[in-house]
Amino acid sequence: GLAGGVAPALFAQTGRMPAYVVPSYEDFRITTRMSHGDGPTHTTLTTLYLRGARERRESAVEQTGESATPLLASILQCDQRRAIHLNLSDQLFSEVTFVEWSKPLAGATTVPEAQGPVVTTIEDAVDTGERRRLGRHVARRVKTTAVVSPATGANTPASRRETDGWYIDLPGLGCVDSEMKSSLRLSVENPNGPRDRHRFQTKGTARRGYAIEETIRHTDARMTYTTTVTLVDWSDAPLDPLLFETPANFRPALRMPGGGVDLTKPDSVANRLQTYWDVLTAVVSRVVPWSRGRLR
Repeated sequence: GLAGGVAPALFAQTGRMPAYVVPSYEDFRITTRMSHGDGPTHTTLTTLYLRGARERRESAVEQTGESATPLLASILQCDQRRAIHLNLSDQLFSEVTFVEWSKPLAGATTVPEAQGPVVTTIEDAVDTGERRRLGRHVARRVKTTAVVSPATGANTPASRRETDGWYIDLPGLGCVDSEMKSSLRLSVENPNGPRDRHRFQTKGTARRGYAIEETIRHTDARMTYTTTVTLVDWSDAPLDPLLFETPANFRPALRMPGGGVDLTKPDSVANRLQTYWDVLTAVVSRVVPWSRGRLR
């Protein structure tokens, strides 16, 4: 954690709520590799599959000198309003039905307006005009800078982020319309003091999209941190429709009390009883501290 009671807070700036869409993709598969920092200790391979109204993502962590095996996968069936999460190594799955997220959430509270120092973020996105072809797709190169300038006394540190990437258009990715304008800012807030007032300015507005290659360099007073995405492989050959369904030999994952799923355990009577017991002992231990350890 951060010293002095300072906690991270994530701010989102959106032009409007995303609209649910059902895309219609021609078959496409693309694999990219993401690395963090300068060390080759581990990288993450992500493979995206697209077919019709459905998408599948697989992730695998590469350790130095070892081959990567995908452990987790997620499937979005936009035509069925369903998300499927797969534990590939243990052959477990969970399914979730999409809610109508464009409607206001019941019981949602309004966050009071910030009263602290102003933090200004200026973002500039410039299309270089360079193009590359990936089968049916045309990638464009876009360079982006985001400069964060806090006023005196602000909790958010000054920083600069430079991004140089190649992007393709995949409208409807994630079952949302591609026209949604959104950006995320990571700031630092002190819960005991006034929240920073964030102001966002946009200069260049070049479109980005799905990154096939990208280098992000983030610099602040402490360090410079680099994240790199590189293109590994792609194909527009026909894909097996079963890639976008729950495998017949997979078992349901354990449903947790109060909601949620433990994707590491099968949904069995023994696992349910153990989970209920763990929740009960945790509650009792908080209410009656002296009972800790006596229920086991």
